[in-house]
Amino acid sequence: MWNAATVLVCALELLGRSEASFPPIAFVQMHPADVSARAEAYVRSGDTTIYLITSSSAFQRLQRGPERCGDLVAVKKLASVLVHEEWHVRHGPDERGAYSAQLMALRVLGAAPGNPVYREVQRSMQAVLRREPASAQPVQMTENASR
Repeated sequence: MWNAATVLVCALELLGRSEASFPPIAFVQMHPADVSARAEAYVRSGDTTIYLITSSSAFQRLQRGPERCGDLVAVKKLASVLVHEEWHVRHGPDERGAYSAQLMALRVLGAAPGNPVYREVQRSMQAVLRREPASAQPVQMTENASR
């Protein structure tokens, strides 16, 4: 079993980024009560830390895989989740912008429209935006659904 730091490095390497180029990243085992059960990561308003949920499906697939970074689908998903959360830290709670950044990252990583991971993120975006009234403030917790 790979440790959490190794799993994170897999995603960062795929993005061609270092940990120093991201906001602080903290590992949490489970989502807090006020965060969606389907979330894979989250940020808090006024906090620059990205909280990466180590019990999420993509994280667990990478951690339990026989080869370091062996599940490329899971690495792409995790990398795109990091991009999504980084967008929130740098630009605020707008989900449309964060999901757009995540979908663009997936395209760059070779998971274009039609790819199952791309479709999964797109469905999550649509669900979050449907729940968000046009006049309401954007939601502050990110929901990146996992299979």
